[in-house]
Amino acid sequence: MSKNFFPDQNIKELFSEGDVYDIAKNIQGKIFREAANRVTKEFNHNGISYFIKFHEGIGWAEVFKNLLKIRLPTVGAKTEWKAINKLRELDIDCPEVAAVCYKGINPANSQSFIVTKSLVNTISLEDALKQKKFQALGPKIKREFVKKIAEISKKMHDGGMNHRDFYLCHFHVDIDLDVKKKIYLIDLHRAQIRRRVPTRWATKDIGGLFHSIIQFGISETDCYRFLSTYFNCSFRRLVREKSSFINKSRFRAYSMHMKPILQEIDINSKKQFPDHSIYQKELGSNYRWIGKKEFLSDSILHILRNLDFYMKKGKVIKKERGHFIVSLDVGKNKIFIKKYQVKNFWHLLRKQFSKSRAYNSWIAAHWLNTVGIETAKPIVVFEKFNTFTTLDSYLLSLAIEGSPLKESLYASDHLRIISARIASFFKRLRWIGFNHGDAKSSNFFFKNNLIVFDLDISRRRNLLMLIDRKIKKDILRIIRSFDDDGVSLEPLSKRLLK
Repeated sequence: MSKNFFPDQNIKELFSEGDVYDIAKNIQGKIFREAANRVTKEFNHNGISYFIKFHEGIGWAEVFKNLLKIRLPTVGAKTEWKAINKLRELDIDCPEVAAVCYKGINPANSQSFIVTKSLVNTISLEDALKQKKFQALGPKIKREFVKKIAEISKKMHDGGMNHRDFYLCHFHVDIDLDVKKKIYLIDLHRAQIRRRVPTRWATKDIGGLFHSIIQFGISETDCYRFLSTYFNCSFRRLVREKSSFINKSRFRAYSMHMKPILQEIDINSKKQFPDHSIYQKELGSNYRWIGKKEFLSDSILHILRNLDFYMKKGKVIKKERGHFIVSLDVGKNKIFIKKYQVKNFWHLLRKQFSKSRAYNSWIAAHWLNTVGIETAKPIVVFEKFNTFTTLDSYLLSLAIEGSPLKESLYASDHLRIISARIASFFKRLRWIGFNHGDAKSSNFFFKNNLIVFDLDISRRRNLLMLIDRKIKKDILRIIRSFDDDGVSLEPLSKRLLK
């Protein structure tokens, strides 16, 4: 099966002599993206700028790998051509096709390419945000952009198409950010077209879009404004009827956002950090550590080489069978060192199948910080290990500024603020599927904001039902701890347990 389609006469002239696939493969231009079987270039012909995306066979190994993951592989330019035609049918602006050619029915060795006209005087929304152009717009124009992107998303999904690469970088807008001009949707080579888009794929698209804007600090209000337009409903109805869709999209967004961060802060990884990384690590014969560069002074590095000595030298905060906490003054900073110790043989056996509690705290703090939950600032996680498992582990963190939560509650002007902060804390835990595990009042400080610590048994769950059950246990735990302290938070209890 083969087809050569040249709606643009200028491009048809370029491919008029010789094998079209050889010409396409050897076109000289600026390479924008290059994958194992696909290359995207921008080139110029007779003063007109075009993009060409050339696909070669992906091989049977790649075909079967995708099928085992229950997904269709991207095998050629025909998919993008169909997607562009579908978008035009739905009245969604997209690049204009100048040529499309494909041959072969075997996905492992077929060849194809698509040529589209370059979008002139446009900028991707991602670049507009990176260059601070979007942030400089007035609130009304920003809201209009949010509304238009939501309308495009709704049209596409309602029309039976999902994008599968639905990020800000694939929305092109006027270079001067004139919201009245066209918004183009590009990069459609992975798109899927059905009679109806399954919820699973719709949440993946919206989750991908949210993920691409997390780094730019999108507000919760803008997210709900987008979703209200997307579902064409009021905020009240949105929260009442679409909570499952919102939770799944948000869960995916933060999972995608955290994936490269988790790879970078992995204490077990032997991969070296790039020079621009904010982290540093060291792996010895029976120890390993990873920490944040900004805190790794000569004094901290000396402490890491002599941890048990400094544990004896520091001021004892808590000393129990399972963990031992001391404080130390290091330069201008006060730090806490928390040592998690092996209790007995059974504890040692269980540790072979789980992360150390210090490392768990390190990971959890990064997750919680991502959604704006303030935690004790971890600076280094250190583990001792043998051939079989991790032995003792240590977490170094900066001392927390502020007052214990139960002390802050006695100040009447703090009560309302703290109640709101606690409600926000549990709401944000749901966003990322986490529960604290020991959410008693003594594990929180307050200084203008809620500060949480003791995250060593915090855990992320994948099932929404399980997340809600675990968070409810956290809520009951903190309410009970206030009751034990003789503090009544009845309004907060009603709010959290409704």
